[in-house]
Amino acid sequence: MRAFAALARTRFGDRRLSWGAVGVLTYLLGLPDGSWITERVLAERRREGCMSVVASLRELEERGYLRRVVTRDPVTRQYATACEVFDRPYESAPPTGEMQKVRLAAA
Repeated sequence: MRAFAALARTRFGDRRLSWGAVGVLTYLLGLPDGSWITERVLAERRREGCMSVVASLRELEERGYLRRVVTRDPVTRQYATACEVFDRPYESAPPTGEMQKVRLAAA
């Protein structure tokens, strides 16, 4: 039995993205909604170091494929960051592409 996935061409067609960013995006889009993961765990899953993964996440954010949403718990006053990951770059308006929420816990 073979495992495979169908992937949107849009993510590979955007020549502004590095191969590292495409790989991280593909991995994040494959996670179930609401998944929790850290930059360190992402780095441990492959040979890239943590700084490379952080650079890829920053690149995805700059290109509109990832949006960080920071919230503060009113009781504990602690901050949490959730990342919304899109299969197409979003504009300032609400995104129209497939959206997936991934929680990046503090490393």
